[in-house]
Formats: sequence, C-alpha cells, structure tokens
Amino acid sequence: MEHSTSAVNWQPVNVAKRPGDLARDSLLHVAHGADGICFFQWRQSAAGAEKYHSAMVPHAGEDSAVFRGVTELGATLAELAPVAGSVREPAAVAVLFDWESWWAGEQDSHPTSRLDYRQEALDWYSALLALGIRADVITTDADLAPYRLLVAPVLHVVPGDLADRLARYAEGGGHLVTTYFSGVVDENDHVWLGGYPGALRELLGVRVEEFGPLLDGDAVAVDGDALSLDGDLTGTLWADRVDVVDPAVEVLAEYRSGEHAGRPVVTRRRAGSGTAAYVGTRLGAEGLAGLLPRLLDAAEVRSELPAAARGRVELTVRRTEDHRYLFLVNRTDEAVTVTGLVGDVLIGAHEDVLTGTREDVPQSHLTLPPRGVAVLREPAP
Repeated sequence: MEHSTSAVNWQPVNVAKRPGDLARDSLLHVAHGADGICFFQWRQSAAGAEKYHSAMVPHAGEDSAVFRGVTELGATLAELAPVAGSVREPAAVAVLFDWESWWAGEQDSHPTSRLDYRQEALDWYSALLALGIRADVITTDADLAPYRLLVAPVLHVVPGDLADRLARYAEGGGHLVTTYFSGVVDENDHVWLGGYPGALRELLGVRVEEFGPLLDGDAVAVDGDALSLDGDLTGTLWADRVDVVDPAVEVLAEYRSGEHAGRPVVTRRRAGSGTAAYVGTRLGAEGLAGLLPRLLDAAEVRSELPAAARGRVELTVRRTEDHRYLFLVNRTDEAVTVTGLVGDVLIGAHEDVLTGTREDVPQSHLTLPPRGVAVLREPAP
C-alpha cells in the first residue's frame, strides 16, 4: 500500500511532515508487518490533479530534505534486511474492531447521533498505549484464543455465533470487556429482545432496560476510590442504568453523581476460568487508562517496557523461529531514553551501560530522538 513522503493533497489542510516523521511512519509500517515501503509518487507531478502531493523527488529536486530523507530511509531499511519474512508476534491484548458495528451503530434514528465508533476503539487503544501495553486490532472472525484480554467497545452487532464464541472465550480463561450499546442487534440489525446488552446479557450478568445517552455538556462522575485512583473518573455521551441480574457479578465502580448515583457502572462477572466486564459510560482515553489496570491485572498482563518509557514509547514485535525483533517508537517530541532491554541493536543510538562505548551489548541504554525509532534483535525463547 502506498504512503507519502510528506504532505498529501486531499485533506482540508495538507501539512508537511516534520523531521523524523518519514522514517517513523515507514518503520511503523515495517513494525506492523510490512516487508516493503512503497511511495506515491516517484517524481512530484508538474501538472495535473496530484501535482501538490509529495513524492520521493519533490519539485525542489534531489537537493532537498525530502529526497535526503528517502535515501536515508533506504539505508536504514537495508540494515533491517533480516526482518523481512518475519511475522508479527501476537500481543496479549486485542481490540476488537467490527466494521458492521461501525456501520450499524452510526445510523440515523438511533439513541444519539454523537456516537463515534472509530473514536471509541481509538480511546481504548490509546489508553493501552499510555500504559505501555502492546495490543493487536482484530476483526470478529479472528482467532480469540491467543489473547488474555479482549476489548470490544460498542460491539453493537452480535450474531448468535459470535455471542457463543465470546462466551467460550471467557469460559476458557479469556477476559472480555465490552461497553454500552453492545450486543443489541443480530446480523440482520434486528434487536435481541429481553433487555440490553441483548446477545451478551447472560454472559455479562447485567441488564439495561433503556438506553442512556447524555446531552452535550452533561457528564457523570464515576467513583475512583473503588479503582484505587486519586480522584473520580468522568463519564460522557452515555450513562446506562445497569441492573445486576447474576450473583456472580462483581461491581468494580459505581456512579458518584447523576440520575444513577450509587448504581453500578463498571461490572465484572466470573465466567468459567475467565471474566466478562461491562462499562456503562464513555470514560475517554484518560479515564480508561485509570480503569484498565484493574482489568489487566485480572488477565495477568504486564507492560514489557520500563516504567519511564510507558506512554512515551510504542513497542511492536516481529519474530522468526530464531529471533524476536523489538521495534521501539518514540511517540513524543522529546528525546526518550529506554533502559534495561536485552539484545543486539540493529538501528538506534545506544551505549554500553558500564563503559559508555557505542557497541552492540547485552543490555543497552537506547536514546530515541523525537519521533525516533530503534530496533533490537534478541534470541527467540
């Protein structure tokens, strides 16, 4: 799939990439499984509809920052030749992204027109990144077994066979978490009767009689004490009135304010060897970062990054039978030093912890410049 060396020409405002963006974006593609980096276009058109779309050789010619960035990227990719042919190593956590729930959930004549399915998924993914947790994004037909925690926000469309798979996943030891407006309709957009969350009601052990959309500007407080937080969380967009209908359900948090104050808002039910959790309001990425540690602990998921790098560095792993390749991407505009990682440094500034020499060493300090990337190779376990 093509991508751009710098600005595109189809957005309302087409901003040029900053120094480091080209390499970072390209190496993120490699980290996530690409074995080739393909650009549109080779030479920037002098005429036509795409003459202002960036290219490998821009209007300024070869004596330009863009072309120098492209040639530097080529040299970097040559150093990463051993990565070609490797595969993505599954993470312990997955975010379930369902296109049909996106389409169906944002139709008109719904409880609210403010629902943004893509943003819901991004909130959960962003919260996991902030905690230094690797996460895959998968579709409903993917194998769920590799994942210890499965996040399925606003999973509106749940056919019967998917409900059965999710139940088997939890009963087999997986930990599921879903949200408001989930499990409501089947594959034909027909409502599952008997109360929400419909097809997932029995698995979650909760029942909602009516939808709880909030008006613009309205918010509810969620008790942070139960989640061992310093302050309350804030819920917006939606606030379900949740009734617990199974004694196996544990209430993780209650509403602190609003019409449902004192009632459950975050619940979790033991299901076989696993659990199924429900979140009845929109907490946003920051609020979810406060909730997720409780869910991650139950799933026995820990960050693979040192504490100082969490939220600042993204980690992605590719592997062969013999090696793991750790891609570390600085998500910030400041330099970040990552310590305590083991392996040979294929690209990235590093130094020996003891001597300060810049050599391949068993354990390294990696200094990632703003938007910088490093790649380590370690033996496969």
